[in-house]
Amino acid sequence: MTDYKISLVASAVRPFAWQGFFDSLKGNKLPIEVVFVGDVKPDFELPPNVKYIYATVKPAQCYEIAIREASGELIAWTADDARYDHIKKNSLDLTYNYWKSFNDEKVIVAMRPIEDGRDIWSVHHFFGGWNHTPLMAPFGVMSKKFLMELGGYDKNFVSGQAENDIVMRVIEAGGRVEMFMDGYLFVRHNEIHRQSNDHASFRKWYDADRQYLENCWVEGGYGKYQNREQPNRAVKIATKRLLPVQSFDNKDITTVTQGPKGRWQ
Repeated sequence: MTDYKISLVASAVRPFAWQGFFDSLKGNKLPIEVVFVGDVKPDFELPPNVKYIYATVKPAQCYEIAIREASGELIAWTADDARYDHIKKNSLDLTYNYWKSFNDEKVIVAMRPIEDGRDIWSVHHFFGGWNHTPLMAPFGVMSKKFLMELGGYDKNFVSGQAENDIVMRVIEAGGRVEMFMDGYLFVRHNEIHRQSNDHASFRKWYDADRQYLENCWVEGGYGKYQNREQPNRAVKIATKRLLPVQSFDNKDITTVTQGPKGRWQ
């Protein structure tokens, strides 16, 4: 049995993009596992380090399934349009070693995404580019053991923002996010959404998830900050989650959506 160091996990419904994803991992020496979960079956043979799980549930639940099935020491949130060899061929090797250097299971290492050609890692804070709010980790790498101790994903998320909730719960538990500037990856979200014709659906559920996230972590709830054009506006972010975490149940997890439905349902 392979001793995987990192399991890349994703809700993945675009098999046309998968071969490029797999190819981008070849420059790394560490044993890396991929766990894709979704309802679009590939019509080609998968590499031996790839698990595909068929599931007819929302994206957030697909991520939870993938995390539970992952066998790596670390899990890394990803997307099937990601490429890991765009700037450095061994970004995941470097990121793993960076995580190990802290000798702290509560650390999340945030990789450095180049999104549609733009190096915009610095906007990934709880509130956009508001650097005085906590740093998020949209492509974070963390201990699977610690993530499961936190209760995994909250089933009230549909399509996005669940990783930001995980980051906030890590901070609540005494952990932190460390940005790794050499941990490059490239994502082409605009192109991939156009190809799969799902941008409108994604936008709708992103906004709904954002509302739930802020209700969990912002004193006064969603919209309390009011105006993003005032980056120094006083917004009190809670140090303890304002709503209880509602973890996914085991029963029928690949066939029945738990919590609110949306996007691909």
